[in-house]
Amino acid sequence: MNVYDVVVIGGGPAGLMAAGTAAENGAKVLLIEKMGSIGRKLLISGKGRCNITNTITNTKEFVSHFGKSGKFLYQAFNAFSSTDTISFFNDKGMVTKVDKDFKIFPMSDLAEEVLSILTRYLKEYKVEIRQGVIIQKINTIDNKITSISTATGDILCKSVILATGGKSYPKTGSTGEGYNYAERLGHSIIEPRPALVPVVVKEGWIKKLQGMSPSDALFSIYADGKKISDDKSDAVFTENGLSGPAIYNLTRKIDITQPNLELAIDFIPDIEQHILDKEIAEYINENSRKKLKNMLEKYFQPKLLALAIEQTGTDPEIRSCDLKKEDRKKLVTILKNLRFNIEKFAGFERAVVTAGGIDLKEIDGKTMGSKLIKNLYFAGEIINLDGPTGGFNLQLCWSTGRLAGKSSSDD
Repeated sequence: MNVYDVVVIGGGPAGLMAAGTAAENGAKVLLIEKMGSIGRKLLISGKGRCNITNTITNTKEFVSHFGKSGKFLYQAFNAFSSTDTISFFNDKGMVTKVDKDFKIFPMSDLAEEVLSILTRYLKEYKVEIRQGVIIQKINTIDNKITSISTATGDILCKSVILATGGKSYPKTGSTGEGYNYAERLGHSIIEPRPALVPVVVKEGWIKKLQGMSPSDALFSIYADGKKISDDKSDAVFTENGLSGPAIYNLTRKIDITQPNLELAIDFIPDIEQHILDKEIAEYINENSRKKLKNMLEKYFQPKLLALAIEQTGTDPEIRSCDLKKEDRKKLVTILKNLRFNIEKFAGFERAVVTAGGIDLKEIDGKTMGSKLIKNLYFAGEIINLDGPTGGFNLQLCWSTGRLAGKSSSDD
């Protein structure tokens, strides 16, 4: 019967990198994907543009973005850094670019190009791919995997890499089966939860701002009136809340069970409120005969202006000089401290990544190998690590996939 040196379970970014690396290292490799095609989640990453990595090359700085557990990634990132990722894709014909200061994207802005590169990589090193395969059981003898049972028969193997991802975007195939496989093999699972998710607020009137994307705004989260985190990345208003990088990064740091969670937005964070109030008062004096709605366009985006005028009960047709002082201060407060009560964070169906997963204490960071099962390895989102937006989570997949692929094929 056919025996594979390495079987990779999961056809996402970590699994693709792991399979290609193991095959390049001389192993006979089989990649198993339960969906009808590989790379589904990769195709929607970065809104279809695929932020493959970033320009952070210092290992200490890179791993710090993963919190206290980030030190686990030292060996993986040293083995395959962001520089290595860029070179990997460049060498295979993909031109890359730096976008938004430090994010790396394909010049084409097409995730399809990234998947095409990886698919060709696997083909070059003769990785066998089986799609639409459901795994029933991973079989072991004396704490060593011997075979994998599927509906169409058993697959004999010398090593297995679990790269099934987490539970985010379940329509792409990430539904958490990998946790079940690992748990049956004796591994501990840190409770998976959605990470990098939009927020849903209680105020129904937020719908009036839907589609608005503030530029250079500061977003802050408060619990019981105390500020606990802030972020100045991009964001967009949705039908019932906010989404985008700033919101994702904030929700990653916040426990939804904390009391009285509020989201505050400062649309002009570089000017203190009393100075902005004085500036607007002077601007009103200089443009006293202008209609209020026309004068305020300098400070407010159209949807926000309409909402501000509505909430203050101000007549937009009055001359700016007729604006009452207390109403002007209300308008300034909306610009500097617009508050929403957070109802909930969105679930796995809208989460970019999954927090939680395989307990890091049970994985050897030098090899990505299991400390419990001799020939089992892990790669990607399945492990208990998650980073902020900006290419960190895909780099986690590339680095751990590369290390797992090399380690498993060295056995």
